[in-house]
Amino acid sequence: MKRCLLLLALFTPCLPAMAAPKARPAPDFSKPQTFLHLADAFADEHDYYRAITEYKKVVFLFPDYEKLEWVHFQIGKMYYEGGRFPQAKHELLPLTETKDARLKFLALNYIALSYYENSEFGNAMRLIDELKATPAGEPYQLDYTIYTGMAAAGNRKFSEAHERMSGAKKMWKDKHPEEKPATAVDAQYDKFFESTLPLLEKAGKLSTKSPYWAIFFAAIFPGGGHFFLSEWDTGLVSLSLVGGATFLAIDGFMRDSAVQSIIFTTFATGAYIGQIYSSYRTARKYNEELGDNEFRELTRQFRSLNIALQFQSRF
Repeated sequence: MKRCLLLLALFTPCLPAMAAPKARPAPDFSKPQTFLHLADAFADEHDYYRAITEYKKVVFLFPDYEKLEWVHFQIGKMYYEGGRFPQAKHELLPLTETKDARLKFLALNYIALSYYENSEFGNAMRLIDELKATPAGEPYQLDYTIYTGMAAAGNRKFSEAHERMSGAKKMWKDKHPEEKPATAVDAQYDKFFESTLPLLEKAGKLSTKSPYWAIFFAAIFPGGGHFFLSEWDTGLVSLSLVGGATFLAIDGFMRDSAVQSIIFTTFATGAYIGQIYSSYRTARKYNEELGDNEFRELTRQFRSLNIALQFQSRF
C-alpha cells in the first residue's frame, strides 16, 4: 500500500503536463501574411468570395505592402474563378500599367478570359491575338489559337473559326505526329478537333435571311414573308386570316352591310400590316439565332476538353 502511494505521489505532478495540449502561437494580425495565408486557404477550397474578403483586408489594412499589385491580381483572379467576369476585368485592368512584366502578362490573360466568358468575343480575340505575339505567350500558342477560334465562332464568323481551328490542329499534329494518342489528354485533343472542324464547316455554310426581302414578299402576297423564311404554318395562317377577312369585307360591301365591311376591312388591314412586321421580326430573329445550336455544341465540346490557361501564381 505504501509503495502504491509513493508511485502515485511521484507521477501526479507530471499528469497536468502530459495531458495539456501544446499551445499554438496566436495569429499575428499586424502582418499581411496572416491574411494572405487565410485567403490562399479559402481559394484552395474554392471559397472564392471569402478569399476575396481576406485579400481586400490586406489592401485596406496594408496600403504600403510591397506586393499590393499581386494582391489586386489575386482579387481579380478570384472574381474570375467565381464567375463574376465584369468585376474581374475591373480589378485587373489597372494592372496592365504595371512595370512588373510577369504580372502584366498574367493580368492580360485573365482579362482576355473574362472577355471570352462574358461573351465579349471581339475583345477576347483582339487581346489574345496580341498575347500570341509576345515572347511570354509562346508556350500557350495552341490554347490561344483554340480560344480565338471559339471566339470567332461566338461572333458567328464560322469560316474564320474553321480556319483558326485548322491552324490549331496543325500545331497539335506537328507536336504529336504519332498516329495513336500517347495519353488521355492527347486523345481529348484529337477528339475535339475531329468533332469541331466538321461542325464549323457545316456552320460556315449557313446563310442569313434578308429582313427586307421578307418584307417585300409579305407585301406582295400575304404570308409570303413567312414562306420565304420557310415558316409554312405561320405563312398559311397569315394567308388565311388576311384572305378570309378580305373576303368577308368584300362580301359586306356587296351586301351593303356597312358594319360587316368596316369590321372586316379593319381586321384585314391590321392582319396584313401585322404579317409584314412579323416577317421582318422573324427574319431578324433568325439571323440573330443563326448558328446558336452549332455554337452551343462547340462550347459543350470545348468545356469537356477543359482547356484553360491556368497561370498558377502565389506570393
